[in-house]
Amino acid sequence: MPSPIAQTVRLRSFRDLGLLLPVAALVLGPIGFLAWMGLGGGIGDLAARMNDLGVLATVGRVFLLACATTLLAATMGVPLAWLTVRSDLPGRRFIRWLVPLPLAIPPYIGAIVYQIVFAPAGPLNAFLARTFGFSPETRIVSIYGVPGAAWVLSLFIFPYIFLLVAGGLERMSPSLEEVARASGMSRWAVFFRVTLPMLRPALLGGGLMVFLYAWADFGVVSLLRVRTLTTIVFDYVQGTMDWTIPASLSVFLTLITTAVLAIQLRILGGGTYAQVTSASRPARPVPVGRWRIPAMLFGFLVLLCALGVPLGVLAYQASRLSIPAAWSFLSQQSSFIRNSVWTAASGATVAIFLALIIGWFQARRRIGRGVSIMFQIGYAIPGTVLGLGMVGFFQVALPWVYGSPIVLVLGYLVLFVTPALQGAGAALAQISASLEDAARGLGRGPLGTFWEVTFPLVRPGLVGSWVLVFILCMRELAATLILRPPGFDTLPVRIWIHTMDVGPVPTAALLALVLVTIVALPWLGLVLLGRRGVPVGW
Repeated sequence: MPSPIAQTVRLRSFRDLGLLLPVAALVLGPIGFLAWMGLGGGIGDLAARMNDLGVLATVGRVFLLACATTLLAATMGVPLAWLTVRSDLPGRRFIRWLVPLPLAIPPYIGAIVYQIVFAPAGPLNAFLARTFGFSPETRIVSIYGVPGAAWVLSLFIFPYIFLLVAGGLERMSPSLEEVARASGMSRWAVFFRVTLPMLRPALLGGGLMVFLYAWADFGVVSLLRVRTLTTIVFDYVQGTMDWTIPASLSVFLTLITTAVLAIQLRILGGGTYAQVTSASRPARPVPVGRWRIPAMLFGFLVLLCALGVPLGVLAYQASRLSIPAAWSFLSQQSSFIRNSVWTAASGATVAIFLALIIGWFQARRRIGRGVSIMFQIGYAIPGTVLGLGMVGFFQVALPWVYGSPIVLVLGYLVLFVTPALQGAGAALAQISASLEDAARGLGRGPLGTFWEVTFPLVRPGLVGSWVLVFILCMRELAATLILRPPGFDTLPVRIWIHTMDVGPVPTAALLALVLVTIVALPWLGLVLLGRRGVPVGW
């Protein structure tokens, strides 16, 4: 007969699983629905459908797009990280403060901006036509296609690589590079033979993050006319009631995405490079010498393309509307602005609450790891795929949810609980379980212990996580297009509809400027607080 202690442990484990399994169903349910619909005819039928749609050629195109985006992002992020952390470049602290800000601009808004810049009568083609004597109607440079999409995507997601590489440089011991330089190596040799190999985990982690983003993108590729798996899924969902083909494509997308995610988790959670010396001593800035002007020009051009041009073009386009016309238009769109704000705020709040629960189970019971990995899959798979799976799953399992804004909030929850969990998990891991044990020893129940002891200690670390998830929810387009109830639009949806219907007109630019402002203000607030030493949970 089991001892009372064993029975208590077993009951607690069953209770814990009873709490976590419904949460896991939010991810497994939609994926299971897609597998059921897509694989209903067997693997042979799935392969035949993939062949008829020319999926292999499309996969090759998406792979090329993701690789080109990753290469361009690394070309911008790695040099800027080294220049701002290890060199004596003038203004490096200001540059480092500015570089993360393009993350506040959704890439599909960047696509709208560069549609305007590269238009046949746009500023760039007009300048080239005047310079080289071409007809004003000649499109000399086009933004459409894989090269343009890779350029736009890389401009607005390269800070992921920059942040990881800059953090890796700060943690790296400078003694290794100093010894290499003392042995007679040139600066370039030190960088390529010492610094870069030590940065390999950070570089691969950031590169795979960018690769996954480009692989799953919908907004940029749909606006710049690149046929990808996500656009095919969306076109089928919009144009037919037969879900077999989009479900089959979604299964294919999910399998590839999960494989890439597994590689990323292995890199980030597996091998690292150990150092036998302390990195507490700051590195002496490396003189850039005659490369100072080219380096400053490089940083200026990257920030100009990623920040200056988007904000300037949006402001100029919006200013083409008179103030009364702009105000009248925004009044007509106010309900969509409210929809965006309240669904994003609700999604962020629910995601933080769920992240606290999962993070607590991970830190205290060690059984939340599997649920965490499931949500990482939800975070990595394309929004079109998740949206399609959730629509089918909720129609069957929770019909009262389908057709209401609640399904949108749940979609944001599944998509973005992973970044919330990173902040919540880190905060919970720093709190000793003995504090909670002491509170329970004084007669506090589980809820009382959480609200009076645990929550006040983790609250500072949750602020940044909440703002990050709020921003991600505000800018989400693909899942919102599929999950939104009829007549319930958000800012990203209205921007996309305006641009797809009539092009990048001033009204679309005005809405994009509103979205960027709503997203940028809390982001800037957190950056400023972090610079002043206030813990914000990055």
